[in-house]
Amino acid sequence: MKKSYYLWLVLIFFNMTAVLAQEKTVTGTVTDDTGLPLPGANIIIKQTNTGTQSDFDGNYTISVAVGQTLSFSYVGFQNQEVKVGAADKIDISLKPGALLEEVVVTGYSTRNKTVQSSAVVSISASEISELAPTTSVDNLLQGKAAGVQVTAANGKPGQGAFVRIRGTGSLTAGGASPLYIVDGAPIREEELGNIATSDIETIDILKDASMTARYGSRGANGVVVITTKRGKRNNDAKVSFSSRYGVTSRVDLNYTMMDAQQKLQYETEMYALGVGGAAALPGVTTLPGSPERQRLLDNSLDWEELVLKDGYVQNNSVSISGGAEKMDYFFSVGHDKNTGIIDKIDGFERLNARLNLNFDAKDWLTVGVNVGFARSTSDEPRDRNNSQNPFRHMLDVNPYETEYILDEDNNVVLDANGSPVYNTTTTGYPVRRALETEPAFDVENITLANVEAIIKLSKNFSYTFGMAVNHLNRHTESYSKPGGVLDDLIGNADFPGRKTDSNTQRLDMTASNRLTYNLSTDSHNLNVLGLFEYNFNEINFLYAVSRGFSTPLLTTQSNAGFVDPATTTTRSRLTLVSYGAFADYDFKERYLASASIRRDGSSTFGDDVKYGTFYSGSIGWNVAKENFFNVDSIDDLKLRASYGTVGNRSGIGRYESQGLVEFNPYPGGLGTVPSNFENPELQWETTKTSNFGVELSMFNRRLSFVADYFVRNTTDLLFAIPKADESGVDSVTGNDSEIKNAGLEIALQADIVRNDNLKWTVGGNILFLTESEIVTLPDGLPVDAPNTFNIRWEEGAKINEHYLIPYAGVDPNTGRPLFYGADGGVYTADQMPEGENRQLQGKSTIADKEGGFFNNIVYKGFGLRTDFVFKYGNWINNYVKSNLVSDGLAVDANQAVEAFNYWKEPGDTDVQPSPIYRNDAGELASESDRFLERGDYIRMRNATLSYSFQKKTLEKSPFSNLRVYIQGQNLLTFTKFFGDPEVGLSSGETISFADSVAPGEATLYSYPNTKSIQVGVDVSF
Repeated sequence: MKKSYYLWLVLIFFNMTAVLAQEKTVTGTVTDDTGLPLPGANIIIKQTNTGTQSDFDGNYTISVAVGQTLSFSYVGFQNQEVKVGAADKIDISLKPGALLEEVVVTGYSTRNKTVQSSAVVSISASEISELAPTTSVDNLLQGKAAGVQVTAANGKPGQGAFVRIRGTGSLTAGGASPLYIVDGAPIREEELGNIATSDIETIDILKDASMTARYGSRGANGVVVITTKRGKRNNDAKVSFSSRYGVTSRVDLNYTMMDAQQKLQYETEMYALGVGGAAALPGVTTLPGSPERQRLLDNSLDWEELVLKDGYVQNNSVSISGGAEKMDYFFSVGHDKNTGIIDKIDGFERLNARLNLNFDAKDWLTVGVNVGFARSTSDEPRDRNNSQNPFRHMLDVNPYETEYILDEDNNVVLDANGSPVYNTTTTGYPVRRALETEPAFDVENITLANVEAIIKLSKNFSYTFGMAVNHLNRHTESYSKPGGVLDDLIGNADFPGRKTDSNTQRLDMTASNRLTYNLSTDSHNLNVLGLFEYNFNEINFLYAVSRGFSTPLLTTQSNAGFVDPATTTTRSRLTLVSYGAFADYDFKERYLASASIRRDGSSTFGDDVKYGTFYSGSIGWNVAKENFFNVDSIDDLKLRASYGTVGNRSGIGRYESQGLVEFNPYPGGLGTVPSNFENPELQWETTKTSNFGVELSMFNRRLSFVADYFVRNTTDLLFAIPKADESGVDSVTGNDSEIKNAGLEIALQADIVRNDNLKWTVGGNILFLTESEIVTLPDGLPVDAPNTFNIRWEEGAKINEHYLIPYAGVDPNTGRPLFYGADGGVYTADQMPEGENRQLQGKSTIADKEGGFFNNIVYKGFGLRTDFVFKYGNWINNYVKSNLVSDGLAVDANQAVEAFNYWKEPGDTDVQPSPIYRNDAGELASESDRFLERGDYIRMRNATLSYSFQKKTLEKSPFSNLRVYIQGQNLLTFTKFFGDPEVGLSSGETISFADSVAPGEATLYSYPNTKSIQVGVDVSF
């Protein structure tokens, strides 16, 4: 009996132990103190590395043993711990308070944001998902970070943007752009359209030298670090699907083109004023009410509607993520399609895939592999300043001109093949036929891969080896079909048709070795990193041209009858070797410090000056962490300062320090001629940056405020130094000149309301660019900037100032245009003083105020968010307006209705000059600032109305998250500018994206910006 009693006790004991040790699945929801769900909250099993995160609705699932403790944490809230008992469901409400340390990714390391002592802005995946959709990552940055100036190059699908961080830091084309890093691999600004935004976890923008100096010669103009998503360990697979579809069209403009009746009337008026070109136009040769005039009106067209279309945009992406105890994974595939707004061509399309895998191969070895591939195709319509450009053509053609030639009965005339015969119109170029016979497109295949191995040497030491590769294969084709528009105009009858192929193979490879020391105690945290890095970049380029195609259906070079001598191949290489040491320290998150030194050697520069040494330091003090600081309303008050130097080698040729020759044919053989004059003293361009900042968080983190004042001095500018005519050389690339940028950045965000049912958040940022000045130039002489229309650099002037003759308006007595001479007097064109009358007036292409603001309201699952961007203080030369309000000079082309507003009688004011004086200005027409306008605007970049289904609704469905939304982009613009003020490229074939020195200088018919309305769904299960 006694023995049986003991046996029962033993059985009960073991059963209880088994129950206590048995794992079970616990589910629940993490919310804030008002009941709103907290997505991305961390749930960790205490004293283990096992954990998970809450989903979009705050829901979580975790396997845990009875008796273990779950720790819940979230940014800006107090941590909470709960011991697991019999309950299978644990809902947690976190209280505002302690700040969970956000991580800032610098590319070489990570650091908690609470102890960061430099100017860094982070954009999370959740923020990215709420922004206006785009096929290029750089467009996402507009209005999101103080000090980051973003201008869309144009509206072409897949096109990137011009990004400048804290002003223009270099005067060379491409030298002012920031460095972009994707999972450790550098990527060029032009290639960002190959990165799927749905794959991005964070974008960290490093603005001051305390962080950018760690990139040495590549970080002079800021660094944008893009980190893609990864899975969560100890999590079941999570499948996410996103889809959106919408329509797109040109943004609304604030001017109106003449219709057929108005244009005929305009021609009549111009003829009456003696405009000779009007005599042969139908406004003169046909009479009002006549059958000929009525026929023109009956067959009139809206050429904008004819050339343009309502395109569609479509995106679908699927991702699978999760992990086990010792590994995590993220896999995604996506498809983007944007047809653009030009009828008869297909626009932009991208396919992308990504696999990110991390695993613990040994207790002391962790391996990570990130591989992304994208293939994009893009139709390339002509982007030039003539009627081959559809966007100029549709404005030039008169509305009474028909697309096809009509017979006397208004029927379309057909050719021998039964095809309609196109009307060449007043432009002499049937652009819609040309869109069929002159196709051009780009195909890009890009692979981004990063392999990393982390070896834990001891408790404090670790070694990391990484290899990052960026490989681009770009193929461009343009084909003028035999019998096509250009073949008819300029082709060779013996060799009809012309085909051009170009191929670029670019490999960028970076091998990185990093030795890290970490020390963490209750009071001290120290991280020291030693770096050795090697970067190799090679470009192979092929260009081939051939003529003579028997049929338009044969398009490859092998089918041509004649290979053009212009066929060529080139190869160039660039290397960089780097050594660096970086240190970060904090004492109780109260006193903060960072320091770095890096030495770079580049093959670009002369043998004795290849190496440059760059350094930085920063300090910070979080006053709110002090024991004596007892202001209950203030959560954090951080003061920080930094100083550093950073180098730049971008914007010049790879062999500029060397003397080069090229081979040219001459009768009897080949001869060599100099192609580049050596400069063995060519060295690094250096930027020195000082930064002073303050960060404030108040009222349980409902209000946050960040302000930074910066000064950037760039010396030893890489510059094409002009030489005297007698030297026989136009210029030699060297180091000369200095520029300065200074400004104030402010960012503010606040939760106006936050309760059980409603959360209302507003925020914004602004840059005050107080200085953007050219300090010195070679020999103190002014320089007319290359690849610009009328930009001059001069000591003491702003960077990229317009150099034009000031327009003084219209003489109210005569209607004659007036101008200011160099002496300040007012003159007619024929009375202008001799010599140079163009002047600098402080009107630059660079805005001195720029930023964005947003409003976000969430109510019981419904969400409404609007984002606005703005720019103020930049000036744009509006060449498009000069053509559309031409004073009768372009009377044979269509005009804007505003062209009627010309001087007619004495006393007229606020009018255009009388067409009588259309030839009066002569060369002054292109050199005056008559059409120079302020580019100020406010634009609603994004408006999103969404609904996220509540947990109770989804309980019986397979979905863990379901969100539907409707989103509008660029729906409203407020501006006084004639046309669209968001100007990047004037004309891509006149000044290309890569060659742009002064983005936004002028309008010249580049692809217009677009607006869209889209509907979408995000679902996870």
